[in-house]
Amino acid sequence: MLIEQFRTNAGKVTGQFANLPVLLLKTVGVKTGATRTAPLVYLQDGDRYLIIASKAGAPTNPAWYHNLVANPAASVELPNECFGVQARVEMA
Repeated sequence: MLIEQFRTNAGKVTGQFANLPVLLLKTVGVKTGATRTAPLVYLQDGDRYLIIASKAGAPTNPAWYHNLVANPAASVELPNECFGVQARVEMA
């Protein structure tokens, strides 16, 4: 539902991501090889898009994180724009 809202409303969504910058991250599933899309809140630092691998405080990382570690070639969808990215993990 959130992905559909994002695409229908030029990136605007409701719920917990309302009024926050959201992108759609497209990765390839490690186990399935299928394309996966995850709506994520991001920060922009110059030409970099920063996302945080958090699973609402759970002790494990989200599935999209494992997909990026295994295959860092991904794509980002913003309103009216989609482009390839090369992800890298940086620890704070």
